[in-house]
Amino acid sequence: MSIKLFSKIYYKFKLYKFSIQIFMEKNTENNMTKNYLGPSLFIIIVPIILFVILKKSTTISTNIWPNLFSVLVLCFLLLWGYLSLRLFPENFTGPKNVDNFQPKYRNNGFKFWLITMILVVLICLKWKNFPLKFTQNFIPILLTFNIFGLLFVAYLYWRNKDNYWGKEEDDKKNYSPFFKFYRGLQFHPQILGVDVKQWTNCRFGMISWQIIILIFAFFSYYSMGINIAIWVTVILQTIYIAKFFYWETGYFNTLDITLDRGGYYICWGCLVFVPAFYTFTTYYLVNNPANIGWVFGGIILLLGLWMIWMNYEVDREKEMFKADNNLEIWGKPAEYLTVKKEDGKEGKLLTSGWWGISRHMNYTYEIGLSGCWSLVGYQVGLAPFAYLVYIIALLVHRIYRDEEKCAGKYGKYWKKYCEKVKYRLIPGIY
Repeated sequence: MSIKLFSKIYYKFKLYKFSIQIFMEKNTENNMTKNYLGPSLFIIIVPIILFVILKKSTTISTNIWPNLFSVLVLCFLLLWGYLSLRLFPENFTGPKNVDNFQPKYRNNGFKFWLITMILVVLICLKWKNFPLKFTQNFIPILLTFNIFGLLFVAYLYWRNKDNYWGKEEDDKKNYSPFFKFYRGLQFHPQILGVDVKQWTNCRFGMISWQIIILIFAFFSYYSMGINIAIWVTVILQTIYIAKFFYWETGYFNTLDITLDRGGYYICWGCLVFVPAFYTFTTYYLVNNPANIGWVFGGIILLLGLWMIWMNYEVDREKEMFKADNNLEIWGKPAEYLTVKKEDGKEGKLLTSGWWGISRHMNYTYEIGLSGCWSLVGYQVGLAPFAYLVYIIALLVHRIYRDEEKCAGKYGKYWKKYCEKVKYRLIPGIY
């Protein structure tokens, strides 16, 4: 896939996604873009562009259409994720949402990740032809995911369309069924006794990302031996995903869980977009290998590991502060701003350590990490950097969504906090 062709396809995709998302965030009644144009672009155009990119990237197989193998992969991943939520009793109570519902999740993410890793490694070692078959059928697998994802979201919409929290407000704003299908209706829909967003986001989307890149690594090893670029990117992504599952309960406090409803945007995104696009750097390198040396690969690996640790440290500071406001950070008592929330309760915003340097320093290191696992493919063009471009756009957009939520939650105190911690992402710049 040439640099020119990839750039043309990818940047058109980003232009559509970013510009339409901005339009859709505007709270205007009878908005044609929000009600029809935006959802149609995401539901129709984005999947087409995504699959064109994948098809143009492959040199391994001409398989396109769903088949028995792709259906079996889908069924296994759905069942495996579901069983992880039903067979383990550990519960975690999430924060109460705007609909006054307090969801319960399963607190066994790291065990689930570890068992899955062992199982995939054993399968790939025992049946050495499996990684080849999986890689050859990757596009059929994703098309199968896409069909299921659309049917799944349609079911969620159909069963709740006449009774959900906020329906009266939606009716006042004349939101179209198309938009509500895209956005979703319930904040915490449940199916067969499990939380849908934990099932689709964590136990399907995130674990699929892990399984797929691990299988790609085995395919690469069996077909060409040790390729440093592939193994460095897979190791860094694997540690990042492991950290996610280790911290899974913290994810239940993020925007994805607390503000996004269970619709096309988040459910289809985790069922299809995450397995298809988050794995793209590895998929492209498997099809178009880069040949970097041990020294360069080692430097990138060490830098990436440092980024992962710093990302963890930033999040850990905030979690420790929540547990104990009187702890020391960087050898000094933690500094914070005492605020009043919109409900009248008192809260505290951390203003020391990394949280005194920028308001989203964890995102800074996450972007740096993504740059590391993309950089190993620099020899083969811009394609390995697709995820990096995407994650920058996603996180910058998320910063503004998060700050809009905080401004509503803390009012005038949020302005005081922003005066004290001036920068959003890059200290001294932005």
